[in-house]
Amino acid sequence: MHFQFLIEDSSSAILIDTLMQRISSENDGTTYSCKSFKGIGGFPKKPNAKEAKTHKMLNELHKYMKGFDKSLQGFPAAIVVVVDNDDRNTDEFRAELNQIAVENKITVDHVFCIAIEEIEAWLLGDEEAIKAAYPLARLSKLHSYVQDSICGTWEVLAEVVYPGGLKKLRKDCPTYMEIGKCKCEWAGKIGCNMEINRNASPSFRHFISEISSRIRVHGE
Repeated sequence: MHFQFLIEDSSSAILIDTLMQRISSENDGTTYSCKSFKGIGGFPKKPNAKEAKTHKMLNELHKYMKGFDKSLQGFPAAIVVVVDNDDRNTDEFRAELNQIAVENKITVDHVFCIAIEEIEAWLLGDEEAIKAAYPLARLSKLHSYVQDSICGTWEVLAEVVYPGGLKKLRKDCPTYMEIGKCKCEWAGKIGCNMEINRNASPSFRHFISEISSRIRVHGE
């Protein structure tokens, strides 16, 4: 079974790659590949060549889904789109994503896995992994977090793991690029310690369920 991931950004890609290395090593015949974008972007009103050069996920999603739909024909494979919900209505957002697949006549198995609110929710869902990666983490900040809530999730994680919390992070890392590097570090360090079956995040459990169910079907 081959999984082709389309992923919103580099920190999410680091987490998915870390998890899939483990999953594929434990399940013979499971392979994967990741294509990450430079942010989420927005749905183009009329997809065209100019829109396709933005390197943003939603702008280019139709193009990549069509391309992989063609290249993955004929053997067990699935296209897995991993994207942050941000402040969107989840059901409406999922319907919009599904519409892209319908309009572009995608026939290869595909699924949209939405991190609610952000991919950092999946990291916050495993307290033991956080403690292993960051022994000095401020767990009181974690315990006040409501899992998968719309609350500024990456900021919550910063309060938990960054020395001095969010205020110090913003002072030390004033640019979006510098904050992005911190997010990548968190994804790598916490991801290495995550257990897929103990996570408190419902959206993470949905992601794992979609992966696991396909491995089971094609492993029988």
